[in-house]
Amino acid sequence: MKNKKRILISGIFMCLAFITCCMFPILNLTKETPIRMEVVNWLVIVISIMFYHSIGQAEAKLFTNSSAIFIGLFNLIATIVGMGSRFLLEFGEVSNTYNFTIPNIILHILISVVVISGTWLFYKKLAIGKTD
Repeated sequence: MKNKKRILISGIFMCLAFITCCMFPILNLTKETPIRMEVVNWLVIVISIMFYHSIGQAEAKLFTNSSAIFIGLFNLIATIVGMGSRFLLEFGEVSNTYNFTIPNIILHILISVVVISGTWLFYKKLAIGKTD
């Protein structure tokens, strides 16, 4: 049973890192884009939030007895690993100069950690309410 739980935890971590790698930056605050790209940008935002919500739901089932600090750190580390992977993937390309700016990094980390951790908290409280 413990081995299955470790595999699930590793899977959630890798899934979050992969999604972050693919979806970073969730919204580029430092580069203007043509109006046609704005539709794609909003689609990325919606899809990212849906993925992050699903990860939060999975964490609520897997981390039933964990603290909010643990969940926040887990999500923060996985998000940073994903962003680091994206940086290395595009290393030497011009896109790194306008993607990896402080505002984009902070916004992406905030959105991912807050949405996932908030979803975890909501479903954890929902599960607790069902047992009372």
